[in-house]
Amino acid sequence: MDSCLVTQADTLGDGTQNVRKYDVKRKEIAAISEISLATVVLSFTLLPVRFLLMILTLSFAWLIGVITLPGITKEQTLGLEPLSGWRRRWAKPFIAKMARFAFFFGGWYWIPQKGCRASAKEAPILLVMPHSSFLDTILVIALECPSMVVKDSTEKIPLIGRLVKYTQPLFVKSEDPNSRRMIAEKIRERVTSGKDFEQLLLFPEGGCGNRTALLQFKLGGFSPGVPVQPVFIRYKNDLDTFTWSWEGPGALKQLWLTLTQFNIRCELEFLPVYRPSEYERENPRLFAENVRSYVASWTETPVSGFSVDDARFLKMVKDNYLPPTVALVKLLRLRKTIGRYHIDLAAELLELKEKRKYFEQMRGSVKHMAFYLGLERCPEVLKDFYRILDQHETNSLDVRVYDAGLYLLRTDLKVKEKLKKAFKVFGTENAAEHLETILLYWKGVPTLKAFNIMDKFDPEELPSS
Repeated sequence: MDSCLVTQADTLGDGTQNVRKYDVKRKEIAAISEISLATVVLSFTLLPVRFLLMILTLSFAWLIGVITLPGITKEQTLGLEPLSGWRRRWAKPFIAKMARFAFFFGGWYWIPQKGCRASAKEAPILLVMPHSSFLDTILVIALECPSMVVKDSTEKIPLIGRLVKYTQPLFVKSEDPNSRRMIAEKIRERVTSGKDFEQLLLFPEGGCGNRTALLQFKLGGFSPGVPVQPVFIRYKNDLDTFTWSWEGPGALKQLWLTLTQFNIRCELEFLPVYRPSEYERENPRLFAENVRSYVASWTETPVSGFSVDDARFLKMVKDNYLPPTVALVKLLRLRKTIGRYHIDLAAELLELKEKRKYFEQMRGSVKHMAFYLGLERCPEVLKDFYRILDQHETNSLDVRVYDAGLYLLRTDLKVKEKLKKAFKVFGTENAAEHLETILLYWKGVPTLKAFNIMDKFDPEELPSS
């Protein structure tokens, strides 16, 4: 159970600052594997009562939805037009209250909210973080069910599927690889339409971590360039049943362990609205990183260099007994993306060595490295890897950082030999800089604080917490 819950969290919560808080988290979650006597007793006493009351309340909310949804326009169903009239004034609020009442029976008696929630005009997008479990969606109900981005399969969930339609969600088609690319455009259309839509709620991390660090944000919520309001989740139970990962124990088991606790203690904090600068509106990645830095500073939460998409590559690194650093994981992911994952490392290194004989300039921009690797037509695939290795943010990186990383990935060499070869590939110039690169690869030690973020805030404009 321990490994299931924290496999992704161990790694994706680590990041470039070498966060080790998850060691404590592991000990907390390890206790779950030893089901206590209290859990067994409550499973036969409290749980059945809670479950029955929750089902009855949700069924009543579902019935209201069945009665009131017919007659809704096609445009409103597709989320092209905002909900209006009596459905918006009383039907949806009533359904939201009934859903909240259901989870009151489940143990979420009181969900305190700190700070002030902005209106949809002030901040069309709510960014809820850190995301650690499917149970976070219960907090969405506490926010009166704003619109969300959800999988199309959500419609088929008994009781919940009908209720979700009232939120006018943006659906991602699970089997369509282009759907996730299109969702950013749908978000942009919704929040910039000028129509009276309710707020759109997003989990910017795009998946579950362990709440000890903020993962890299997806860019969909930042590409419209509109003001956003971060919302920070805190769980306060001694026994943590709210941290789930991609190898988690399953939704039913997690729900069981949660519902057999007397009281679910959690809190939502609304941070001041973040209004992007003109430059941030043109650069969603910078916008996302600045918001993440802002939240990290406000809540004293570390940031991680990992994204949810790095999880399986991180597992590959660990399976090969390599250090689970951001740089090595990004290198593995890059090789997979450009179709070189199955190419023998020694053969690729020989090929690049021959290529360097005719390569006059070693340093350059992302496009320069793309030319070196034969990726002139798609330099964008290098951006994430390049950004991690360009520690001084000079947009001038030695292309041999790729070669050095390949040496470090080799499992046929002893550690001392691979480090020696990785360092030697650079030659004799700029030894200090190349040592920094090796340290970043092998120890995860950045030269600068991870992802230097511009501090654009005037402290006098922000209210004290």
